[in-house]
Amino acid sequence: MNGTERTALGGAARYLARSVRLVRAADLSAPTPCPGWDLGRLLGHVRSSLADLTEVLTGCSPLDGPDADPVAAVRARTVDLLVAWAVAPRAGWCQVGDRRVRPEIVVYTAAAEMVLHAWDISRACGADHPIPAELATSLLDVSPPLAAVAGRVFAAPLGEMSSGELDCLYSGGSIRHPGQRRSPA
Repeated sequence: MNGTERTALGGAARYLARSVRLVRAADLSAPTPCPGWDLGRLLGHVRSSLADLTEVLTGCSPLDGPDADPVAAVRARTVDLLVAWAVAPRAGWCQVGDRRVRPEIVVYTAAAEMVLHAWDISRACGADHPIPAELATSLLDVSPPLAAVAGRVFAAPLGEMSSGELDCLYSGGSIRHPGQRRSPA
């Protein structure tokens, strides 16, 4: 794992862990910044996405435990992904549908997925956990390779960002700003 991958994936996993620590059972029906999504649905999506990315890296589906505790399920899938990356061969390709991609592209995708949804999770819990500047920068650094593989994965460029704006990452036209709150129920 090179420095960029280590910074992106490790930082993303820590940021996600910090966000899921906030979740209480009563929060699962709370709205998220994603219109129409509650926290329980978002946690299920994150668990599923991490399992899918782990499968792409390893070629094997991770063992699925019971989903009774969505926070534990997200934590388990995060560990699975980190272990998969630690043992994944660096040479070669990963199969994603009908496309072949380099393993590091899978890691960058996983890091972006974890960070963006960790921010959503913290907001749904009523917390203000900005994306750390170093982590935001590492994700912005890997955006060009992701865009080259997927076509256009990010919204139109926002131009030069100040260090205070680095926690404003955007994806699919959904901008995440520090002042953004839960979507209305």
